[in-house]
Amino acid sequence: MRPAICVVVPVYRAESTIDRCVESILTQQVPGGVCCVLVDDGSPDRSGGLCDAWARRDARVRVLHKEDGGVSSARNAGMAVADAEYLVFLDADDALRPGALAAALAAQRDHPGSFVVWRYSTDPADPAPASPDARVQPASAMVRMYLDCLIAMPWNKLYRADLAAQLRFDESYTLGEDLQFVLDYMAKLQASQPGWQFALVDAPLTFYNCDTTGTSLSTRYHSDYCDIWPQHFAKLNAAGRALHAPAEDLLPLHRAELTVLAEGVADILRRDPASPEQRRAKAARALRTPWLRDLLRTMRAEKNYSPYYLPVWWKNLHWLFAVAESKRTGSPLYGKMDWLGYYLFLGRRRRE
Repeated sequence: MRPAICVVVPVYRAESTIDRCVESILTQQVPGGVCCVLVDDGSPDRSGGLCDAWARRDARVRVLHKEDGGVSSARNAGMAVADAEYLVFLDADDALRPGALAAALAAQRDHPGSFVVWRYSTDPADPAPASPDARVQPASAMVRMYLDCLIAMPWNKLYRADLAAQLRFDESYTLGEDLQFVLDYMAKLQASQPGWQFALVDAPLTFYNCDTTGTSLSTRYHSDYCDIWPQHFAKLNAAGRALHAPAEDLLPLHRAELTVLAEGVADILRRDPASPEQRRAKAARALRTPWLRDLLRTMRAEKNYSPYYLPVWWKNLHWLFAVAESKRTGSPLYGKMDWLGYYLFLGRRRRE
């Protein structure tokens, strides 16, 4: 009989955290049982051997060894062999709270047909107990949940394995592929089960990024950042429209999109390895895309202000960089521009 939940863990340079991660999985007491698939993605350290040691000690552990293909490739390999009713993803430097999977499964049983999503904690000493208590949210709340940092990642969700098996993480992306996968999963859910809802578990069931060794790649510079995120945002907006996200949720989403793009442009000016002239040319190109033009027009029609709006509208790299640096360093300029925009734009919209 297949277990209730299979946890898929991509493993790369995780020798300092993999034991804690796997132990947090195997100590879960889950009705129907739990197993895990560890995918050693060509890790050059001792991670692969540590995974094999777990497989020798516990029959619930399966290990795959493959050449380094990236986290999406590893997750796809793990999904291909996972055999369970439900699927959970976990990164090798993260951990599950005791009782997490039982709570997620209980929330699923209490709210059949719902997509179970849970909060997470960055503090491994967080004493909050695992609880299956969940608040039902309509599918149209997806944009708001994205803004609350609950949608973009794959590892705080309980997936139906039969639906997830029809999908793959897009290995062509260097970042943001997790959001694409979650949006694709929700589209599958909508097609198979119209009227589905979220069951949001408020208890933080996952300890996120427990690694304190400084080996995370999350802050790595991505040269194609300003090319990739417009694609993700276009898909996110399309999903929001399909799920009838309310207009009041789209306003902060559009501001967030402009912030991501503007700060990506500032990052080109700050960190791109090209010459200063090439950096400026690349940053200028990022401000001339049709997607950005349409976003600015939409925000103008919404009377939807951001401190980045005018620097981007006027394609003024010097001003844009100054605003981004003021936000990054906590100087007063960003706050003053935000207040001014609120007074001139948001206040006017309310008066109208």
